[in-house]
Amino acid sequence: MKLKRYIILFIVLLSSYHAKSQLFSSLTSDGFGIETDIGYGFVMPHHKSIEYTLEDHIRTFDIKITKPTYGKNYWNQLYRYPYYGLGYYRSNLGNNEVFGYANALYTYVKVPVLGQSNKANVSWQFAFGASYITETFDISENPQNLAIGSKFNIFLDFSLQSRIPLSKRLSLMNSVRFTHMSNGKITSPNKGLNILSGSVGLFYELNLPPEANQVELPDINKKNEYTLIYAGGIKTKSRYQPGYYYASSLIFDFNRNYSLKGRWNIGTDIFFDGTNRQFSDHNDKADIINTDLYQVGLHAGHDIVLGNISMVINVGGYIYAPVEVLAPIYSRIGLRYRFNNFVINYTLKSHWAKASFIEWGIGYVF
Repeated sequence: MKLKRYIILFIVLLSSYHAKSQLFSSLTSDGFGIETDIGYGFVMPHHKSIEYTLEDHIRTFDIKITKPTYGKNYWNQLYRYPYYGLGYYRSNLGNNEVFGYANALYTYVKVPVLGQSNKANVSWQFAFGASYITETFDISENPQNLAIGSKFNIFLDFSLQSRIPLSKRLSLMNSVRFTHMSNGKITSPNKGLNILSGSVGLFYELNLPPEANQVELPDINKKNEYTLIYAGGIKTKSRYQPGYYYASSLIFDFNRNYSLKGRWNIGTDIFFDGTNRQFSDHNDKADIINTDLYQVGLHAGHDIVLGNISMVINVGGYIYAPVEVLAPIYSRIGLRYRFNNFVINYTLKSHWAKASFIEWGIGYVF
């Protein structure tokens, strides 16, 4: 049964990635390579219930297939010709009986900040995918696991890496990385697991990449933009209170495009959270007109832009919250994809290190 789940998850991720980047249609072209890494680290105990159960350090294993960019799109040149690809990650989680093991499939992009991508360099890597955790909370069989309540979870990974060429095709890789796994509050508990680790590995290019192309960079169409996004998701109250509740965000942003690589933004959020009903004194009203279920916040943030895709980071604070909230500060991290003037939103709203819900949405840029 577990093997079947892995196969289905792999097919779904592979199919979506193939449609976007056509990675597998070009595996035999110049630059295809394989990277494998092993790592050592620890779970960051951001909650006492997690700290209490930790018994061991973390040992990680990654294997990745890689492709270089060499100027087909203008953003390749802007970011020193990044590498991208698919990867598989496995690690223990500090207590085999309580947390088990993590297995993840992910897509990633690796962007040099010093040096050239195909030579000695220092780079940052962002990875996003899905993880399968073997042990989850069960009130009868595993009540100590207060970190994860679902088998399938989001996988986020950010790392700083160095590449040291050992020959034309073989390179030594080193990295310091932060890894996060949680389900976006779809199932409780969902404190999530945060891992800090270091790794070392080897990268072998089966085919050497061609010379990078130089293209004429376009002008910024609009320095100032406005974005309106509506996003929704589902969440739970707690491990002791079953049931799913609707949550949503209405996001309005003012964006300032300072270059082809990035934009600053400030904006406002109107949140609806069905789980706030438990704190409301006005449950005789319909949810849509019950003001206790709404919060309003102001945020500021930055987008890292890679062509039509942007990586979003926002930090905000509530200015209206009639019932108790987990924290006065919230954050948002995720991806947005633009086509024409429309934008598809996939972000995670959190309070400190605790997820609130996954924001699936669509919007318009004007």
